[in-house]
Amino acid sequence: MGGDGEYQKKLKQYYNHLNKKASYWLNKSKEAISSLKLNRIFSKFNIKQIFSDKKSNIKVVNKKRFIITTVALVAICIIAIYFSFANNAFAVLVNGVEVAKVKDTKIAEEVLSALKQGFEEMNDAAVEFTNQISYKKINASKKELLEGKDLEEQLKKHLDYEVKCAVIYADDKPIITLKNKAEAESVLSAVEEYFIKSVEPENIKEKSYAEKVEIREEFTDISNVIDIEDAKNYVIKGTSEVRVHKVEAGESFWSISRKYNISLDDLEKANPGTNPERIQIGQELNLVVPKPLISIKTVEEATYIEKIPYEQKLELSSSLYKDQTQVRIRGEYGEKEVKAEIIKINGIESDRILLSEKVIKEPKAQILVKGTKEPPPKKGTGTFSSPARGTITSRYGYRWGRQHNGIDIAAPIGTPVKAADGGEVIFAGTSGSYGKLIKIDHGAGFVTYYGHLSKINVKVGDKVYKGQTIGAVGNTGRSTGPHLHFEIRKNGSPVNPSKYLP
Repeated sequence: MGGDGEYQKKLKQYYNHLNKKASYWLNKSKEAISSLKLNRIFSKFNIKQIFSDKKSNIKVVNKKRFIITTVALVAICIIAIYFSFANNAFAVLVNGVEVAKVKDTKIAEEVLSALKQGFEEMNDAAVEFTNQISYKKINASKKELLEGKDLEEQLKKHLDYEVKCAVIYADDKPIITLKNKAEAESVLSAVEEYFIKSVEPENIKEKSYAEKVEIREEFTDISNVIDIEDAKNYVIKGTSEVRVHKVEAGESFWSISRKYNISLDDLEKANPGTNPERIQIGQELNLVVPKPLISIKTVEEATYIEKIPYEQKLELSSSLYKDQTQVRIRGEYGEKEVKAEIIKINGIESDRILLSEKVIKEPKAQILVKGTKEPPPKKGTGTFSSPARGTITSRYGYRWGRQHNGIDIAAPIGTPVKAADGGEVIFAGTSGSYGKLIKIDHGAGFVTYYGHLSKINVKVGDKVYKGQTIGAVGNTGRSTGPHLHFEIRKNGSPVNPSKYLP
């Protein structure tokens, strides 16, 4: 019996120890899962009473039953602890990667909403996050949970967003991005104004884009947005490339085009409004040929007068040399009133559609007389004829204090100038104070000069006969008015032409 008493004493001590542990975990579990129905389970097992009833005379009757009861009690405690701490938080996932832990998804949603509002205020436009945001239930301690500013700063590091902008499309291809629709419309208006500035507004019957042009509002990266002026220039030129050349002394449009291997036409297109014949030293020329991304098509209805060409009839005459032709009756153009639709692309005519035409003046045929007589030999005869019809205004000799080597024959610009004798052209071009000049070698040491011409009809090496038209009276070089300066030189020295003319 003594052994049994000792055994009962140790067993009671074990029960007391187990009762303390069970009471501790029981209280913890009840605090954490007060909302769960498991507390009903514990209420049915008056465990505290079982282990703390000092009046009860504990005696283990059945060891097997005791062990089963103990195991069940431990299992209940473990289950209570699991339900107290499992899945008590949420992980915030950005593109599938955990970036933060929160007590509740509402906390994360409120911070995300505040971040979005801040981004929209900063960009003055609607924004949307480009990341995939999701949540996963997890177990976490209070120290791991984020909220407020801490959560906001953590999410900022991992979030990307796009801004709602206005994209201009041409034939379904995006060409430029503006901040909003109003700016996009402003760019299109500026491009339209630029291209049709040479078209009279009152003549425009229709106006449209040559391409399918539309503005679409889309979410995109803010870095794609450019300002209005840059957008206008980009649409007009088709590129943001800038290449210029500063004109240097002796350069021309032709030499510059060769230097950069671009055609003259392209160089002119790259510099609209520039006169290729009058470029100046230091002037900057654009080397980039514009290729507009959008074209403006206009249709004009115009009424205008158009010339009707006249016929030319030919008559033969034995009184003229074979290479001579004279106008006996001058032709006159007819006129017709035309109505047409003129189609222009960016202010340049691309097509013309005839609507109607009405003749208001018939043309008058021109009658030409062509010679049949054989011309004289193309060599010097030793005698000279007057090279032009007109009045001699200055003779050979001293004039204004210096030698005048020929005679001046005053005549209207365009009056025919004829070879004074047959011979070979040895010079035809511009020569200092003479202006446009022709020299003819007649042989026997004689050479004649024809200066201040407006037109030259022959070239070096041509053989001419006496009386052949070689040019026209002009006012080129150092001249005080329209006239022909005529010289005769023998063996290189000037002689008085009046001595040789009839």
